[in-house]
Amino acid sequence: MTAATWWVAGLAAAAVLVPCLGIQLRRSWGALVRRRQARRRAEALLWAWLSPAQRKQYRAQRWFEVTTASGRRYRILRGGVVRVRPRGSGYCIEATSPVPVADEMLANKLLLETDERRFLATAHRFPYRSFSSSLQSDLALWTSFGRATSDRPDDRREPPSWDG
Repeated sequence: MTAATWWVAGLAAAAVLVPCLGIQLRRSWGALVRRRQARRRAEALLWAWLSPAQRKQYRAQRWFEVTTASGRRYRILRGGVVRVRPRGSGYCIEATSPVPVADEMLANKLLLETDERRFLATAHRFPYRSFSSSLQSDLALWTSFGRATSDRPDDRREPPSWDG
């Protein structure tokens, strides 16, 4: 084949592939815009349900505390819930489909405030060290590494080791 033949073949392939690429780019951009809008709506909804004290906590630290009817206090973080006192337990409930983090936080807040027993029965319990700044990284490690597969309702996994 000559250079001209290769040139024509390349132009023909480009004429076919460029429109396909444009369609995929538009779809990806549209999905990105929809996810951003969903995240903003979820943040606004969470903000509307927070008390003034919780708003202050959320604005400063990106977490807030909830006191249940039984008097127990829980800290709702991005990616999990921890019991304030006594220390030693973290909880995670994963949505069955991808939702914004703010929606998960609001769901945890409402469930704790209305039905703590159901929250505790549903949530996966795991150990944690402290409320130090490393807790958020520990929760991120746990939620990325040890998420339940949802293959069955009683699916439990051991948390990653924090010993070293």
